Amino acid sequence: MKRMVIDTNSLKSDHLKEYLSDPANMAVLPDFAILEMLKIGDAQGISDQLAVCAERPKQIKILQPTYSVAGLRSRRRSRGLQRRLVDKKQTAFFKTFCDKVEGAKNGDQLLQKQLKGKCEAAAFDLEKTVKNQETFTANLAEHAQDYTEAELKILRKGEPITPELLRKITDHIFGLLVGLVATHHYFKKLPDFKTLPNAFLFRFAVAGYVVALRCIKEGGAKGASAENIGSQMVDAIFATYATYFDGILTKDRRCQEICDTTNDVLKVLRSGFEKLEADGWQIQDLAKKKDATPNSD
Repeated sequence: MKRMVIDTNSLKSDHLKEYLSDPANMAVLPDFAILEMLKIGDAQGISDQLAVCAERPKQIKILQPTYSVAGLRSRRRSRGLQRRLVDKKQTAFFKTFCDKVEGAKNGDQLLQKQLKGKCEAAAFDLEKTVKNQETFTANLAEHAQDYTEAELKILRKGEPITPELLRKITDHIFGLLVGLVATHHYFKKLPDFKTLPNAFLFRFAVAGYVVALRCIKEGGAKGASAENIGSQMVDAIFATYATYFDGILTKDRRCQEICDTTNDVLKVLRSGFEKLEADGWQIQDLAKKKDATPNSD
């Protein structure tokens, strides 16, 4: 049995149809897959996107909203991580949702009105995601200055990463994690080193930093609009979810590369956590930084 995260671009693909032909396989849909599907805005288009999944609703798992998942308390053991991410209510409601979309497509005015409201809300949420990347975009050029020309050459050419560069990358990842935790209302303190590898925000910090490195490799802030970064950060969210399951089904090469690189970086960081702590990566120090970081309410 496999549980694969499904990118929006693969919802009506032959690959997904073939994957679900094995009744043991499960398709995992994050909230952003639903939001991007609803952004289409009309019942016919949404019905087309849902067609493959609607044929096998019992093989579909809907995940909790990303904000809620990000606020889950991390655990040391990996057992049960997938189950915690699944939204049982929305998963059970999936077939009903598909039926309502079909009803709207077939002319039911009440269902059309309800669907229109969902589509407008989805478009708003996705637009907000793009706007939230404006600071990321503005800071990208300054961030690139933290790397020497030799280090930028290593990143751009995909050469082996030196211990010094790895430590710098790790430093930035932890810095990003501190910022993410500081702005999430569910957290009063950072996870400790024992549970950190399984924390969603830690894995997302890695995926988000992979996006930053891609932008630096491709020329820094030049051409990196908030819309472009926003799209890549959605890819980073999909990549983060994929680390909890058996990978991702996507037709987007960039998204697949972000997933693969995120997994590679996570393996390196996990294997070195004890050494990081011994070398001075004190979680208490990170907590102090977090407390000193103002909330963005």
